[in-house]
Amino acid sequence: MKTGEDTFLLDEGLISQYKQGDVNSLGVLYSRYYNKVFNKCLSFAKNYDDAFDLTQEVILKAFHKIDTFKGESKFSTWLYALVHNYCIESYRKKQKIQQENIEDCYHLAEYFFDAEESDAFENKSSSVKEILANMPNMDKMMLLMKYEQNKSIKDLQIIFNLSASAVKMRLQRARHKIEKIYNENQQLAEAV
Repeated sequence: MKTGEDTFLLDEGLISQYKQGDVNSLGVLYSRYYNKVFNKCLSFAKNYDDAFDLTQEVILKAFHKIDTFKGESKFSTWLYALVHNYCIESYRKKQKIQQENIEDCYHLAEYFFDAEESDAFENKSSSVKEILANMPNMDKMMLLMKYEQNKSIKDLQIIFNLSASAVKMRLQRARHKIEKIYNENQQLAEAV
């Protein structure tokens, strides 16, 4: 049975062999780490097809960047950090595209208001959408992921690399900010 130290030495040896021209050594690293990378990607993607695509992309990226591996840590640690950062960046890009395509914020508005008469509700929804557009990006992303996409606190923890209490606090502050701005806007509108 191999110990962590043995794997570390084997990984370094394979990387050294690759740097000396042995491309087959990448195949060994690929076989050794594919399942671990796939499982990490699956925790972000939540479905096998997207996880498969992410895995292929990140492994290619890792192999292109393998020359930057200095051996100061285990290869598995270096690879894990690369996979984690790549998944977060891919997820954020995907969310940004989805945010730009959002036509309305009815689900988010429903959280703040009862669906009263449709005209009044549509105005409130429109107001929430405007307020949301001017919020800090992280707050906006968290709110949309939580209330539009029904992401769990645990999902948000992984995506934003925060503790559960930090995620809950940010969500609470963002909701209070929307409510406060909405109420202030309503008071101004009534005063006019």
